[in-house]
Amino acid sequence: MTIRKLALLLACLMLFAVLAACTSEDEEPDETPAVTDGTEVEEKGVNVYVEGIISSLDPYSSIEYVNWYVWNQIYETLVTVDAETGEILPALAKEHTVSEDGLTYSFVLEEGVKFHNDAEFKASDAAYSLNTAMEKPAMSSWTNMMDKAEATGDYTFDLTLKRQYAALPSMLAQLPIVNEEFYSGNDNHYDIANGTGPYMLQEGKVDPNTEITAVRFDDYRKGPAAIPSVTFKVITDASTATIQLETGELDFLMVYSVSNYQPLVDSGNFNSTLVSAPHTAYISINTTVEPLNNKALRQALNYAADKETITLVAYEGLAVPARMLCNESSFGADFSGATDFTFDLDKAKEKLAEAGFPDGINFDDYDIELDYIPGSYHEKIAQSLQESWSQAGIQVSLRASETYNSDSAAGTYTLVTQGSSFTADMSFMATMYGTEGIDATNYARYSVPRVDELFAQGDATTDNTERLTIYKEICEIVIDDCPHIPIQHKQMPFVWNKDLDAVVYPSNDHPWYVYEWSWK
Repeated sequence: MTIRKLALLLACLMLFAVLAACTSEDEEPDETPAVTDGTEVEEKGVNVYVEGIISSLDPYSSIEYVNWYVWNQIYETLVTVDAETGEILPALAKEHTVSEDGLTYSFVLEEGVKFHNDAEFKASDAAYSLNTAMEKPAMSSWTNMMDKAEATGDYTFDLTLKRQYAALPSMLAQLPIVNEEFYSGNDNHYDIANGTGPYMLQEGKVDPNTEITAVRFDDYRKGPAAIPSVTFKVITDASTATIQLETGELDFLMVYSVSNYQPLVDSGNFNSTLVSAPHTAYISINTTVEPLNNKALRQALNYAADKETITLVAYEGLAVPARMLCNESSFGADFSGATDFTFDLDKAKEKLAEAGFPDGINFDDYDIELDYIPGSYHEKIAQSLQESWSQAGIQVSLRASETYNSDSAAGTYTLVTQGSSFTADMSFMATMYGTEGIDATNYARYSVPRVDELFAQGDATTDNTERLTIYKEICEIVIDDCPHIPIQHKQMPFVWNKDLDAVVYPSNDHPWYVYEWSWK
């Protein structure tokens, strides 16, 4: 560089310095953050996929898990259950004690908690909520052991049981708390809700058939959520949902059609994870119908079920074969001494002969069909099982059923594909295997006095060592009796926007909470 050019450069720098000094002396500095497009930066909500129509916002109306997607953001429960450890965690109830006879639970509640309508949460609301749930048929699996709830102060109440039930706290995690005045003052809760959760319904943005928007509740007891709103988009076609994720119309997707999962993962455009679900897909057998009341025949049906192949065909291999309607993550479930019904055609044929069918069986001769849930992986389960059974000389016709749930509860079926959730404690299995569950969720209509007796013993003691022994015997009896053909415990595939920090849990009813999410 020449001396002349260097001198010119120095002169320019000095001029800029003088101008800058003049500006700092004559003008106040602008502290407004720079915005490149001239507008204020808006917080971004999140759009989540709901794979079925939301039947109601009434938290006591049903046990349909798609409803829980919304309820979990709007309502809270007295306690929660850690989905991975089974530990009971405080929520609206900060502590509780149990009487010596195990029949009375006394709760102390959080103070200063507000409902979305600005009413303060009181013990009267908690007692009213539980008493109301006890009257609702859909809640019976979680309330059948309860007698009454009664407020003993503004922030204390007692819950009295009909019988001892050691796993009571885990049942409370399934019962959302409502505001007494609001709930009792409205006859229809189909599209209205008032909870204490981190999100509240947005007025004019509620249609359970198509779309529901909930907005941040600024007075939430734990502080406002990071994400300002969540829109639940009901899309009944799984392929359409996948396309909307790819185009950015959806931010979060539980991949209902599992064949769509791997292509989304392979694209590298999304976050993804597989979460083991506390869910069992199974074939329910009506054990009161001839010849399905023959234990040896039911055992043959189990030996002839190639679960490894069925799982691969029906669920892309994203599941593990099942042995019971729960797995060993449920407290007390111990299959170590139970009969192993791994696929074995020779044993299936031996059991067929023992049952009186040495040449196999054609269920058409007995007007027995395998009903399946159409348009889902259950249809593939039925088709694959039909093929598997045929190898052992077992013939069955398939029938698509739109009334599979009501038929299952009423016992007006013979064989049907089904699915059910299980909890962190084996005690819940009484609803599936106990006589008390007949006409409800004991679809097999299975009734064995010893099993009923053991479930009652397990409920009556808080000694976990004793409970483990009791539940182990239940597992051995039930698995050998074969009231069902347990097929698989599925994994739930989730995919979401790369810029979204999301958390998911191994739970059907409580798989995610938008309050825990944020945008990067």
